[in-house]
Amino acid sequence: MERGSMTAPDPERECVLAKITQYRCKKGDYIVCTPIERLFKRCPGVPAVEMVPVDGTYVDIKSLNNLVETSEPGHSYHKTIHR
Repeated sequence: MERGSMTAPDPERECVLAKITQYRCKKGDYIVCTPIERLFKRCPGVPAVEMVPVDGTYVDIKSLNNLVETSEPGHSYHKTIHR
């Protein structure tokens, strides 16, 4: 894409970001729902990968998994998996 160009990326040839909003709801006297925004990187020919915030930027979840596995003592990253 040219600098200054405002054309959208071609998802057939380039990676694009996709954002979805899901809701977590709790039932009490009322049902209260809180939005949860999730960001995904979609590249041609490979499954979408979730992007997660780490230290003021976004990294793909595969990179975060690698950080957790290879982190040095005292420099670990924690992740929570909701099922």
